[in-house]
Amino acid sequence: MNTAQSPLTRHQNLLVGALCTTYGLLYLGRVNISVVLPLLAIELDVSRAQIGILGTVFFWTYGIGNFVNGQLGSQVNPVRLVALGLLVTALVNLAFGFQTSLVMMLALWAVNGLAQSTGWPPMLRILSERLDPSQVKRASTLLPFSYVIGTMVTWSLLGALAAEVNWRIAFWIPGLILLLTATLWWKAGLATPVAASSAFRLSAILPEARGVAFALLVAGLAGFVRNGSIIWLPSYILDSELVSPHLVGAVAALTQVVAIPGLILAHQLVRRKSRALATAALLLGATGLAFVLLAYSTIALSLVVLCLSMMLLGGAFGLVTSSMPLVLAAKGRASSIAGTLNMMATFAGGLAGFSIGGLVEASGWSAVFALWGILLLLAATVTWRYRSEEDE
Repeated sequence: MNTAQSPLTRHQNLLVGALCTTYGLLYLGRVNISVVLPLLAIELDVSRAQIGILGTVFFWTYGIGNFVNGQLGSQVNPVRLVALGLLVTALVNLAFGFQTSLVMMLALWAVNGLAQSTGWPPMLRILSERLDPSQVKRASTLLPFSYVIGTMVTWSLLGALAAEVNWRIAFWIPGLILLLTATLWWKAGLATPVAASSAFRLSAILPEARGVAFALLVAGLAGFVRNGSIIWLPSYILDSELVSPHLVGAVAALTQVVAIPGLILAHQLVRRKSRALATAALLLGATGLAFVLLAYSTIALSLVVLCLSMMLLGGAFGLVTSSMPLVLAAKGRASSIAGTLNMMATFAGGLAGFSIGGLVEASGWSAVFALWGILLLLAATVTWRYRSEEDE
């Protein structure tokens, strides 16, 4: 196999940078909910399992939206689709900051899930059309940096502001920033389609899904862990009482900072070997073992092992959501496959919204980490079994 890759041009580097920046900013209006869940539970006088339904509603509507917008992203101008999502999620966040009812919060966060789903699939279409095949794998390992850095900034900045000022500010600030981002994205005319949009054929969806069935399973297993950690890790850090409540957001952000070396590791391995699926299997397995170890770690060691787990998970999940759809998709179907895999990852993440909250209350955090470890080891086994699909 020829693994030589052409260097990206200056224009292509700017394009990848613009995509990463925009998607990272979307996370300001998405993972901000995580750092205020305990505060919302207290203010609304509900249990953690009940407040965790916010995460469930978001991930399930986000999952449906990923499937729908994955298909739309293969047919319409992806720039307009992304711009619409930026605008809607900005307005939702601004409105959320004024709410006092859990029912209204659920409705708004459900809409936010649909709006956020207009980002990833159309962006992968842009990437696949603007880069040649020899560049796509390498560039695909760069996109996950966007949501890791976006989560890190959101948790550290908005977590501190929510604790010091008011939880509502954690939604108003992202709303204003995303309004500006939507305007800039629309005016930039970043990347109009360079290939003819594929026609929508309902009869093709099921065979296409069957062709990537193993990837759907892996995305679901990995999504349950990764998206569950996004929802609940700040609460675990608060429960551990290792840091002041005012530092919970900053320490939670540290678990995202350590994901960056994992992304770099994944990028370097794929760049050298050009084997995205095999690399994903190895990182998923290593992450699973780390979470199992975390389940039996002492409080003194738990933060260190948690950081190791999140570092490996960052690299593994990035390959599952970015590289995997690009290496498995037929020509012109990158947006559709990415949307379908993201749908599975986020539906599974929605299950984590309420189930992890209930598991913590019933059996504690050790049970959660053991479950995450077992699921990732299963995902690793399946990915390794089908690693040869990358060559077909």
